[in-house]
Amino acid sequence: MRKWFSIIVALSLVGSAHFVAYAKKKETVSILEGTSVYKIMDKEGNFVVLNFEFQPKEVTVVVTVPNTAEKKVIKVPIGQEDGRRGGSSKGGEEKIGNIPKPNDTFLFSDTVNHWARDEIQLMVLLGLLKGYPDGTFRPDKDITKAEFGALLTRAIQLYDQVDTNQQPVKMHDVKETDWFYSYVQVLEERGNISEIFYPKLLLNPNKPIFREEAAFWLAREVEQSIEDSKLPFKDQEKILFKEEVSKVTKAKLLKGFPDGTFGPFEKTTRAQAASIVLRLLNQKGIVKK
Repeated sequence: MRKWFSIIVALSLVGSAHFVAYAKKKETVSILEGTSVYKIMDKEGNFVVLNFEFQPKEVTVVVTVPNTAEKKVIKVPIGQEDGRRGGSSKGGEEKIGNIPKPNDTFLFSDTVNHWARDEIQLMVLLGLLKGYPDGTFRPDKDITKAEFGALLTRAIQLYDQVDTNQQPVKMHDVKETDWFYSYVQVLEERGNISEIFYPKLLLNPNKPIFREEAAFWLAREVEQSIEDSKLPFKDQEKILFKEEVSKVTKAKLLKGFPDGTFGPFEKTTRAQAASIVLRLLNQKGIVKK
């Protein structure tokens, strides 16, 4: 069984203001156990190199800035609780170190044999998803629009600047007191959530997000344009926003079903959401397969 551990890398320690700015966007790096060399690179090609030495109780990380003599040695204990993050979080999940963790292998009791086990694990290590207090993740539970909006916004913040001076939310059923208000605010500003899709300005945030809806939200994040929006799915006549679905499926963020259908009104599960957003982060260069 593969094991994951998480290292908090304080890039500010290597003395580069550029890397400090990058660290604010993504300061938790998830490394597969056994890795000896790892490179962290931003979108402009600047990078640092991390060399690992594994010991039974700790990992020694040497952070090097290329073409300089700057080095920083960081010793990371394995499996020790960080008292600074102690106590229950808003989600109520157990924490060890900086990572929500139900057991010693960072796996949830209900994801060990799940098809999306590794995707879920990495998304949790990145701090984008959480488990439940009982040590489960509930991968096949439907994800709501509010939850998917929060997940997508947190992912966007890893690769793009998010405007904090957005206009008030247009959706009539999203209130300032709602925990997800700021996420909807960001996604409206970017155009992921649009009155084009919601002409009555009703989001129904606590209902599950269906596949065409998720495709519409994600299409804003796909950079390449498409010349042909023709869809290969047997149920394409049921799809209203063909261009957005075509854009997202050609980018392989969403895929069709084995029977040749897309299932535009099928609900999206937590596991599927983890897999979809991880593909987005892979395309943006934040994680690599």
